[in-house]
Amino acid sequence: MTRSLFSLAAFLAFAGGVPAQSPQTFSEQLDIREREVVIALPDNLAGKALRPGDFQVLVDGRPREVTRAEPVSRQGPAPWTILIYVDRVLASPGTAFYSSLALAEHARDLAGLGTVEVAVADSDPGSVLAPTREPWRLEQTLAGLAGKARIERDRARTEVFPPPSDAQVRRQLDKLAAFLASRRPAGPHALFLVADGTAPSPAGSQPTAPEASFRDASRHLAASGWVGIALAVRRDEPGAPLAPRSELDIFEGSAAWSGATNGPPPPIRGHAPRKTTLAFPRVVDLFTDARLAPLRALAAATAGTVIGYDVQLPALFAELPRRWTIWISEPEPPADGRLQTLAVRLPRKKAEARAPQWLP
Repeated sequence: MTRSLFSLAAFLAFAGGVPAQSPQTFSEQLDIREREVVIALPDNLAGKALRPGDFQVLVDGRPREVTRAEPVSRQGPAPWTILIYVDRVLASPGTAFYSSLALAEHARDLAGLGTVEVAVADSDPGSVLAPTREPWRLEQTLAGLAGKARIERDRARTEVFPPPSDAQVRRQLDKLAAFLASRRPAGPHALFLVADGTAPSPAGSQPTAPEASFRDASRHLAASGWVGIALAVRRDEPGAPLAPRSELDIFEGSAAWSGATNGPPPPIRGHAPRKTTLAFPRVVDLFTDARLAPLRALAAATAGTVIGYDVQLPALFAELPRRWTIWISEPEPPADGRLQTLAVRLPRKKAEARAPQWLP
């Protein structure tokens, strides 16, 4: 964004009987460029009153001024622009079925974030639902996609569906980049990408071609401000949640019985443990599944996440409205067109924000 400030006209005249000269007008234009960046704050800073001076932004290791900062929730009741992108080449029929079905069941949550568009990529990507705020339209469209994917999944029990080739992965991600290039939404925007991971490269070796393609795509997504939500929803359950121990349980368990005191000291009740999807064992496994490494890289570069189970979605829909937008001063971009690294910290709070890792 560019703001132009113009100097007021300055009038100079001689006094003391000297004939006044015609007024001279000085005009100067000063361009102040700003770029908005959407970031996720640590949980302990949610709801805190923060000012631009609380943020430290480093671009290629050099500090940038933060001119403004405000919660996303202040930008309107539903400020997000959501694009659900189902790639029928990069996602197996099973992944497309379970992911579309999970999103259909959360159509109201999605529409509550803002406008939602649905696109499908096969030979060429195309929109199957124009941007809408109506949950029933969204649910109907996603349920229809899930139904088609279910037919393909059932057929896959007797037919072999090989994973995409290296060339197909590169081509599909190039199509995604071209599709997004025609969409430059203002304000916070998120991409829900339905896709599978790829076979990992051996430890210590160079990344495979598909991994390199995902890495390049993640950088361009980050530079364009898209928060990448990768969906590879599984058929199996996330596992029985582990019962987190409260501070009271830990205290009572650590208190040894003493004959002098006739028992442990009286318990001191602490705060109830915060609910987290990390209590589900298989959700934790998502962070170590080697096949999901390209999706994790995409999520990390864009301050997004990987969704493998339906239980993760409510927490995601609760977290996105709590994000912040900061505006940073921006000089002319690099002449060679290279991307620049980005880091956002809060030194006074001894915290670091999750932010897109790249800027144009």
